[in-house]
Amino acid sequence: MPEWAFDQASTKQRLRDFFSRNRADIAAFGSTVNQTFEAFVFASVIEWYRSRGWIVHIVNPIDQITKKTRFRLKFSTRGRPDNYSYAVAHKRRKAVQIRHQLRVATNSHRRNKRFYANVCLDVAVIRACDLSGYKTFFAVPNRSLITFGEAKHMSAFAELIAGFLGLVHELQPKRLQKLPSRPRSGRHLAPFLFVSGLLLRTAQGIEYTIKRRGFDVDIYSSTNQLSSAFAKK
Repeated sequence: MPEWAFDQASTKQRLRDFFSRNRADIAAFGSTVNQTFEAFVFASVIEWYRSRGWIVHIVNPIDQITKKTRFRLKFSTRGRPDNYSYAVAHKRRKAVQIRHQLRVATNSHRRNKRFYANVCLDVAVIRACDLSGYKTFFAVPNRSLITFGEAKHMSAFAELIAGFLGLVHELQPKRLQKLPSRPRSGRHLAPFLFVSGLLLRTAQGIEYTIKRRGFDVDIYSSTNQLSSAFAKK
């Protein structure tokens, strides 16, 4: 097996161990490899905050049949946010939510228009807010977005990274401003693209120019992990 291959079975087991306090079963982490990789990235973001002193707990929805809480991730662009699990992270007086497949308005979206400009993000970190009244097509205001990440089960090529930069431009264009030095406060992740495979040569070239231009974004891959929580032993 190639070194960069994403092992769905072992990752599901590690995810179940990671979410053990929530009694999550293997089925909760998706039926396809793409879905399991999304769950892996979601958990990696949670661990990033936890490893930096944030107190994290998982909020689970109530199962309408059993009337008990149930760990459930959102593997679709459709669905009410409060029907799915999410993480709440606290540090001192600050609180954020880490959501999976959350719809967020773009920076240029304006209310009371005929068309809605929003994007469903694989992982979104937002300011703490109540989304219990949100329907499937409701979007969180752009001002509530702190950072976000996209998960792709593939190796990266130049066009994929260029597309990701376009997404950053739509959501948080200031991240792409050329600055004397890149802001690295460490309080939150920068927007990121995480691929399960490798960066192909053209993708490496784009990544190099991203660093040279001082953009506040990151690219993660099988050789550059976001978190060490799921590192193979």
